[in-house]
Amino acid sequence: MPKLIVWKQEDVQRELQKRLKAAREGRLEFEAQWARNERSLMNISNEMLDAQSLYGSFQSLDGVDSSSSRIGVNKNLKNFRLIHSQISANPPTVIPRPASNDKEDRHKADAADRLIRYGLRQYSMMERFDQLGFQCLLYGTGFNKCVWDPEAGELVAADSKGNMLMEGDFSISVPSTWDVYPDPDPSIWDDVRYVFEGTWMSLEEAVFHFPDHEERLKKEAKDVSDARAAYNNDRPGYGHPLMIQRRQEVVYVLQYWEKGLPYNGFLGRFCWCLPDGTPLTQVTENPNQFTRAKTMADKLRERDGETVIRPKRAYLPYNCFTDIDFPNTYWGASVLSYSADLQDTMNNLDSATLETIEAHGVPRLILPEGAEVADDSITNSPWDIVKITGSMPPHFMENAQMPRDVPAFRQVLNQGIDDLWGVNEALFGQQSREQSGFSMQYAVNQSNLIRRRFFNKYVSVVENTYKMYLNILKENWQDTRIIQVLGKEKAFESIEMSGADIDGGFDITVEYGASLSLDPVSRKQEIMTLAPYFEKAGVSMVTILKMLKLNELDNLYDRTTQADDRQREIFEKIIASGKQIEPKPLQDHDLMLAYSYDYVMSAEFQYLSEETQALIEKHIEMREKMAAERKAKAAEGQQMMGIMPPPPGGMPPGGGGMPPLA
Repeated sequence: MPKLIVWKQEDVQRELQKRLKAAREGRLEFEAQWARNERSLMNISNEMLDAQSLYGSFQSLDGVDSSSSRIGVNKNLKNFRLIHSQISANPPTVIPRPASNDKEDRHKADAADRLIRYGLRQYSMMERFDQLGFQCLLYGTGFNKCVWDPEAGELVAADSKGNMLMEGDFSISVPSTWDVYPDPDPSIWDDVRYVFEGTWMSLEEAVFHFPDHEERLKKEAKDVSDARAAYNNDRPGYGHPLMIQRRQEVVYVLQYWEKGLPYNGFLGRFCWCLPDGTPLTQVTENPNQFTRAKTMADKLRERDGETVIRPKRAYLPYNCFTDIDFPNTYWGASVLSYSADLQDTMNNLDSATLETIEAHGVPRLILPEGAEVADDSITNSPWDIVKITGSMPPHFMENAQMPRDVPAFRQVLNQGIDDLWGVNEALFGQQSREQSGFSMQYAVNQSNLIRRRFFNKYVSVVENTYKMYLNILKENWQDTRIIQVLGKEKAFESIEMSGADIDGGFDITVEYGASLSLDPVSRKQEIMTLAPYFEKAGVSMVTILKMLKLNELDNLYDRTTQADDRQREIFEKIIASGKQIEPKPLQDHDLMLAYSYDYVMSAEFQYLSEETQALIEKHIEMREKMAAERKAKAAEGQQMMGIMPPPPGGMPPGGGGMPPLA
């Protein structure tokens, strides 16, 4: 039988140092490009970085021509914001689906749906996904992190010695790509064994968390203005210009996460350490552990009285999101890596054009040798006087002219940047020539096709994040909690929830493109396009107009499923109580009967007892009788008003058309 590998205390520092070194060396080839991407997106030229301080104010240095102008149009920023807005404007829809038609599974799927709606608002999920998309588009790789934070939530108890007991809560964050050091060996993210995550912590906070290492932490503490450069001088990332200057002592500490593997008993490892591998805490089990979800086989065994053991397994709390795939590695590349050179060249052309224009305003007078210029004739006017030999009369030097091919070459560079980003004028809503709406839509679809792989990975990372979110709540919400959640019919509800409510019985599916556009005008047009279908489904035009004002497509769908929801609730009450529930006269019998007919054909109905089946069938018969009586009364009312019902396929009497033949 394989033997578990347990780290000895004297070997911890050496093992952590070895793994951190390998993780840092494994991403060195990407770091220089990350720094360059930042400069390109923020329109900071390499010349400016070389001639000026990264952390101080811009200052002119000796030997640098301070009169030269630098200008450019940041096309990368424009295209970056467009793609970033695309994934933010149309987020994937997360839908929990029951694993079977069993009533318990449906309840668990409904509980998961409510927790997803709760987390979307409570933990600002969309904001975190937007931050993740920013990191991915900028560096080519982004990470998010989902953990249970025992120091979050409400204060449960405290004593006079300063000991505090917190309720704990779910936490989702997006660490900087610069501060994540994964296992460098695997080629896909699912095979990554461990991850180091660095964070800057104030000295006060570090001493609070690691009081046994106070003296060492004080030696490691430094002012943050030079902390990055001092940590490792050969890493370009610690000199990038986006570092925020803060005047306080900080310490760079790292978390070590190792997922559950056979050689660690599937429990993983976790600890805090310093950059040299010095452990700040004991190496413990990975706290991010999940129990296998309860399956239908587990339920059947429990019903038979058997004891079902579901072991826990530790997982990494990180999800990886990449843009352009690199072969044989989980790291990705950004479009900025390819378009930065084009933008720099285009900016150089713009700067040269500006300098040429400025030169046209500086006349240079050429004088023969021996000519004298009075001192009082020199003024602040930007005139340069050049002395020459020979008998040539004084004249003005002609300014340099820009080559004729510069505008055309600049247009080629401009188009090249758009081609790399996969954008066209239709995607920006521009129209250079007259064309049909179908052509515009086709151009937009073809433009988005280049990002199909990117959107697929976005759907995948959203799905993994929500699965991790539900697993964390399932493991840690042992006691019942009352939450405020926005229900399906847009009403806030106070619901008691616990982790047991989402223990198996469902799975989640994530769909992209299921939401309306962010632009209000586009949203209204899309609702108007769908209006005839909603009207045929039984939603009145008055209701559609109300929703059109509020742009609430979800409410329209809720109206189409109201009858199904009410009828399902009635059947569940009949099954739970074993008693008959009579239908009410003013309900929408036609739509509720449509659901009833589908229900009696389902496998769930077939597994009910004969007594329960008889109650449901009797309920359907009573509803059919009420529906028939309502239709009969409506027909009688029309006859009393002199309105005859139209014959099948014909026109009502007096309804127009051709007069009868004589």
